[in-house]
Amino acid sequence: MTPVTFEGCFGWLHAPRNGAGGDVAVLICPSLMEDAVVAHASLRLLADRLAAAGYWALRFDYPGTGDSCDGDIEGNGGHWTVWQHSVDAAATWLRTATGAQRLVACGLRIGATLAALTAARRDDIAGLVLFEPVPSGNTYVRQLRLDAAMLTGQSPAKDEGLDIREFKFSSRTLEQIAAVDLRQVRLPIASKVAIFARSDARRLEACARAWTDGGAAVASLGWEGLASLVHQNLIEEDALADFSGVLRWLEQTIPAGALQQSGTRLPGPEPAALHPPSCIETPLNFGDDGRLFGVLCQPAQGTPGDVVIIGNIGREPHYGTARHTVAFARRLTSVGIASLRIDYAGLGDSLGPAGRENVRSHVFNVERGPDVRAAVDALERLGYRRFALQGVCSGAYHAFHGALFEPRISELLLVNIPLYTLPEGDVRAHIEQRDLTPLFQKLVMRRSWKRLLSGQSNLRNVVLAQLANIRAKCVSKARRLAERLGLSRQKSFAQQALATLSGRGVRTQFLFSPDEGDIAVFAREFGRTGADLAAYTGATMRIVPGMDHSQMKDAGRDLAERWTIEFLAEAHWPQARSD
Repeated sequence: MTPVTFEGCFGWLHAPRNGAGGDVAVLICPSLMEDAVVAHASLRLLADRLAAAGYWALRFDYPGTGDSCDGDIEGNGGHWTVWQHSVDAAATWLRTATGAQRLVACGLRIGATLAALTAARRDDIAGLVLFEPVPSGNTYVRQLRLDAAMLTGQSPAKDEGLDIREFKFSSRTLEQIAAVDLRQVRLPIASKVAIFARSDARRLEACARAWTDGGAAVASLGWEGLASLVHQNLIEEDALADFSGVLRWLEQTIPAGALQQSGTRLPGPEPAALHPPSCIETPLNFGDDGRLFGVLCQPAQGTPGDVVIIGNIGREPHYGTARHTVAFARRLTSVGIASLRIDYAGLGDSLGPAGRENVRSHVFNVERGPDVRAAVDALERLGYRRFALQGVCSGAYHAFHGALFEPRISELLLVNIPLYTLPEGDVRAHIEQRDLTPLFQKLVMRRSWKRLLSGQSNLRNVVLAQLANIRAKCVSKARRLAERLGLSRQKSFAQQALATLSGRGVRTQFLFSPDEGDIAVFAREFGRTGADLAAYTGATMRIVPGMDHSQMKDAGRDLAERWTIEFLAEAHWPQARSD
């Protein structure tokens, strides 16, 4: 797969592996927000499967999503208008770059809706592959408003715009989306359409009938093997989607023939590049056989020798929750610091071990030190000499251990680190119970019962995790009391590790949201206010007002970024000018 850029959008071109380009190319339109995050790795696998079957495949990020630039979205008609234009631009680029005569537009959820609208406008799209398409824009907007209310605790007014995750939708954009009804979309006669959905909803059935009546050949093919497109385990390893049924339909209905013209125009050897304000971004493959991936974000002016490596949070791709790592990386360039936002092996666009490319790796139970070292090696070859490592939640856990593994790390930036060593048993239950809210109190909470009844929580694991955390808290209190009385100098793993890092000259910043659960484990090790950090040179701790756990809220995230830049600028990073 080859990184590509066009009109400010970032994408991946997957070329056929049979040595000759086919005459059919598949354009993959992702969904938005959580839908896009969950499906990211599976859509990478789909593109690989398509390439192996002889099809060109392009997956890309719309403007203002993923790694793409933002641009003047509102000035160009709003998100919906700009996204439709970007799908057209991607389709045109794909044909021009590959020489393919026919296109298949493929999409997930609202991306499937965009794919269908594009097919209705163009005469070069021979077929559609639609995963869980959104037939009613009005229903989708209502769901967006409900999601926003759940995230903020406030119901947005119906006649106003909407702030949700990384987006600030204008009322005009919401009106444009709400006006979409796929039953009214007229596809070209003889179009081939495959719909993959979990259920035959009435609107979707009506949509298929309308397209069939208009002359399209529509097949409704169920949902077997595709659950991972819309669902992922939060922590445990799981398999990506199985696209066997998709490939069977495509090869039977729109087979990839040989190109009738010689010579395809693949992207040149120069690296793809994006130019957001004040910076330049280039893709970077690194590690064994280039199996790991990251996006290097550098200031547009100057050649900094300093770089911050930003790891994944949970299972999310390198652009992060609500694109928070993209925003952070681009902000760093405004004060003269470069960054590399990476995917660890088996996440996002980084491949897992050979033979395990179709698996999402466990969030915690994988050693990420070698990935960190591979990133530092690659950056050192590019001329960087000072390295910081940043992570949120599980990313902070891996950054902590990565700094122990890689001695060239000089700064450690940890946000809401949930634990320092892995517990025995259920990691998820251990993390959920770390604040030691009494078990009976949790069981009267409505959300706790919902999780138990839905199978998301296991009562036995919850009880065991609660007991393990109580035991850990008691041990911590006993150890600290013994230290104060001069009876013991025994330190925990976290304390020993921080002493090692401090002795090596590593400066460490701990940031926490105000939630008691986020700071609970840290408090056991270093005190609720971080008073015990005085024993570790270069270590600081702060609670960030308004910051949420996953960095989705602008106010708290902005303050956390500002404090991080100040921390970098305090001593060793003089080029990190205050912003």
